[in-house]
Amino acid sequence: MSLDPVFGDGYTAERIDLGHDDEGPVVATLVHRLRRPGDRPARPAGADRDLPPILVGHGWSDYVFDRDLLDHLGEQGYDVWALDLRKHGRSLLPGQTATAIDTLERYDEEIDEALRRIGTDRPPILLAHSTGGLTAALWAQRHPGTVRALALNSPWLEMHLGPAARLLLEGPVKALAERLQGKPILPQGSPFYARTTHRDYGGLYDYDLDLKPPRGHPFPAQTLGAVLEGQKRLAAAGPLRIPILVMHSSRTRIGVLFTEQMRRSDTVLDVRAIRQAALRLGPDVWVEAIDGARHDVFMSDADARVRAIATLDAWLEQVSGPALTMKPIGGAPREGGAEAASEEEGQR
Repeated sequence: MSLDPVFGDGYTAERIDLGHDDEGPVVATLVHRLRRPGDRPARPAGADRDLPPILVGHGWSDYVFDRDLLDHLGEQGYDVWALDLRKHGRSLLPGQTATAIDTLERYDEEIDEALRRIGTDRPPILLAHSTGGLTAALWAQRHPGTVRALALNSPWLEMHLGPAARLLLEGPVKALAERLQGKPILPQGSPFYARTTHRDYGGLYDYDLDLKPPRGHPFPAQTLGAVLEGQKRLAAAGPLRIPILVMHSSRTRIGVLFTEQMRRSDTVLDVRAIRQAALRLGPDVWVEAIDGARHDVFMSDADARVRAIATLDAWLEQVSGPALTMKPIGGAPREGGAEAASEEEGQR
């Protein structure tokens, strides 16, 4: 255990050794925020137990870097942890193919060890983004009882345009993944997301462009195959019996030319597909469309970020008590949010 090289003071990082693959040693990195003076008590007044830990996960070609969000959660009394998966961020070693994975189930090794180190008697809430949200949902599906709840930030639960598009892609992508393995299957992505978020391009946020490149790392064929396989398995699985929060933008804007609307839209995923897949996850799902949010809702302009954090805080307050079943925030999921997403999709 040592000082985290990304966050510095107040955070530790410990390596999780995962053996070797054909590229050499494989590791993951578990980050922990240390409690500090001024944090709220871990056990709220009148409660009979501590708040659950929160384990934060990242998306594809990404790493956990939002210290302000982690500090906010810690200040509320939560014991905050973060996990950089193998071949991502802090865990990417020289000579490795960034983000390469043959099946999302392989991440079970580092998630299992992270939960062991957090404490198996303290099932955490998983707060995960994009591909990490899919990985978290699959973990919860395969390992009931190990997590208390899921908070998913624009999770990649389904392909653009929904299940029909995924079914068309499964066969060709599987064949290409078997042949190409870690070689790229897609051209590097658009730089528009970085243009809307990173300080160097006029955005509000700072992150390491080597660990999270503006166009993303080259997308390995086997990784896309793993995502499609994971989406297929999740869609076929039974309902999750834990509280789930899903947040996403109110609109998608994907195109070859940059527009100012992209600053307040998801420029990566189809928000309508996210919402439709989210509502099928289980009986206790709250889906919230955050107006003006980006793909990572916490990396949005200040007004949308504040709304996203307020939604997360309100949901956490309800699911962190003794009861595992959440009460919907403000009633059933709002149909207006779904309609807004559909309208925006039609305007792309």
